[in-house]
Amino acid sequence: MNDQQLSPPLRVGLVGAGKMGSHHLRAIANATPAAQVVAVADPAHVPTADGAGEGIGPRHYTSLSELLSHEAVDVVHIVTPPSTHASLAMTALEHDAHVYIEKPFAESLPESCQVLDFAAARSLLVCAGHQLLFEQPSLKLRPLLPALGRLVHVESYFAFRTVRRAPGGRAPLRADHQLLDILPHPVYLLLASMQDGTSAKPVLEGLRVDPRGTVHALVRKGPLTGTLLVTLDGRPVDSYLRVVGENGTVTADYVRGTIQQHIGPGISGIDKLIVPYRHARQLLFGTTAAITRRVLGSRRSYPGLAEIFGAFYGAIRNGGTSPTPPEDIRETVWLCDEVAQALLVHSVSKVPSPPRIPFQDGVLVTGGTGFLGQEVVKALLASERHVRVISRRAPAPWETVERVDYHLGDLAEQLDPEVMTGISAVIHCAAETAGGWDDHEKNSVRATENLIRQAAAAKVSRFIHVSSVAVLAGARGAIRDDTPLKQEPRRAGPYVWGKLLSEQRAIALGGELGIDVKVVRPGPLVDYKRFEAPGRLGKRIGNIFVAVGSPRQPLAILDVALAGQILAWGIGHWDSFPSAMNLLNPDTPKRRDLLRRLRETNPYLTVVWLPTMILYPLAWGGILAQKILRPTHPALNVASAFASRQYDKARTAGVVAQMEQAQRR
Repeated sequence: MNDQQLSPPLRVGLVGAGKMGSHHLRAIANATPAAQVVAVADPAHVPTADGAGEGIGPRHYTSLSELLSHEAVDVVHIVTPPSTHASLAMTALEHDAHVYIEKPFAESLPESCQVLDFAAARSLLVCAGHQLLFEQPSLKLRPLLPALGRLVHVESYFAFRTVRRAPGGRAPLRADHQLLDILPHPVYLLLASMQDGTSAKPVLEGLRVDPRGTVHALVRKGPLTGTLLVTLDGRPVDSYLRVVGENGTVTADYVRGTIQQHIGPGISGIDKLIVPYRHARQLLFGTTAAITRRVLGSRRSYPGLAEIFGAFYGAIRNGGTSPTPPEDIRETVWLCDEVAQALLVHSVSKVPSPPRIPFQDGVLVTGGTGFLGQEVVKALLASERHVRVISRRAPAPWETVERVDYHLGDLAEQLDPEVMTGISAVIHCAAETAGGWDDHEKNSVRATENLIRQAAAAKVSRFIHVSSVAVLAGARGAIRDDTPLKQEPRRAGPYVWGKLLSEQRAIALGGELGIDVKVVRPGPLVDYKRFEAPGRLGKRIGNIFVAVGSPRQPLAILDVALAGQILAWGIGHWDSFPSAMNLLNPDTPKRRDLLRRLRETNPYLTVVWLPTMILYPLAWGGILAQKILRPTHPALNVASAFASRQYDKARTAGVVAQMEQAQRR
């Protein structure tokens, strides 16, 4: 038994008990040498202490200062928003605790230098959240670098999707902030692979941020030049580091957890024949091994997290250096800072100051940064309307639209009175789309009630409430605009329940408060310009699409651009606009037509049809399983999610005909 095993575990204080805090708890429990979370500081909540070690779980405090005044800790993990990192780190260091700081390390280079210099003066270690350096691809890449000879090129690539939904009803970070939040990963991978044995500082040779959030950077360090590409729109989602030397190339793939290597000059004809098969073998066996590790492994935290914690704790015990040296942290923050400044300049040049002009007969669009709301805004602007948007999430610079007045606000709370100034009509698109019953009650039902009351107080006379065709009960033949609502909406889940209750409250409150409320119930929304299959069509699994039903079966959908145009038309033609309308494309496509459209942009997509006669037995089995496993919860019928409902679209067709007639004049 070695000294580390005989020593008591390091005492850890954790600041921040959100999702990433839970990952830290689990990773700390798996780290070697051992450490134990003795206390958690968070003003809101504490996760389950499954990673806190045996015995009594960690004690809860509302702040780091309170924690440090009651607990003696060796290490503090800071897992809070970036704006708090520097101040919290300084507090921990003042109490002689070593510090682990999640990425992004800090919001600016001066803040980072302050933390690192103060830690050095007190002989304390600081570690940044650079865990990808401790994932399997990085660990396998390192010993291969000498075989590559002199390096001539390094490329760090990261493509990801933004998070549009946040747990607990919170608004997610806007797109450019999510980009900056993830940016340290590809940056520190790039800089770590550009070490040339000299003390050369990295130099930014070129930087470009395009209008939709793709960052290109050209970085030189000594004689070596590397490229950084981070994109919100590139597909598929990917993350890799490619290192090219005089004697070969190695690619570390962080999505699949593999390494592909081609070491050797590779100039003969036999190389051209053998190398593709060698790469195929590496990819096949490497991916299989990585998946096996994930499936059989007991860890539930991010890969590399327990490993970097272990390296940090080992350095603390042995008097070593941090696994993320201070200079590496400075360089990473420096490059991220350069990108942040470029984004800021792009934001200022792209979007002028909000048009705080006096509104006359303006339209307020809730959820105006969402899928449907953006199209409504465009259509209103095309009809020369003043438009104001309110949302819980600020749009990224490339998501904003000129001549639109953007406001941040929570519809479930009291709004700034300025929001309703000059507004004569509201198009209410916002609603909860994820989460549980409480989230839908707050962000759909309560938000609708609150919005109507505030609209009435501002003397708003017209209100379009966007509901959903999912709230309507089944019917023999086509579902009409006056088809009754579902009698037991809870059986259909939180989303339908929230939509149905919101519609009922909107109509009732409108009548009570003297607002003319009209209800529009869109069908499944699709974007014909950037087509993705609606849920009722089937499910995509990799490059295979499982289509449910029959190719000849019609599937009612709604083009989101048409929906925006109709809603904007309704505001300007109020008296002739229906009081209630199921909104769907007048011409209903067949399922095979939609798949044909999908394959236009996915030519290698394999389609597998799942007949309805097979789906129903599977759905019945699912219902039975739900009743056994969750007897107190309503069972959801999977088959109903793929059903092809028929609708009477006469009112929609009538509005579309009026719009087309007006365009011809």
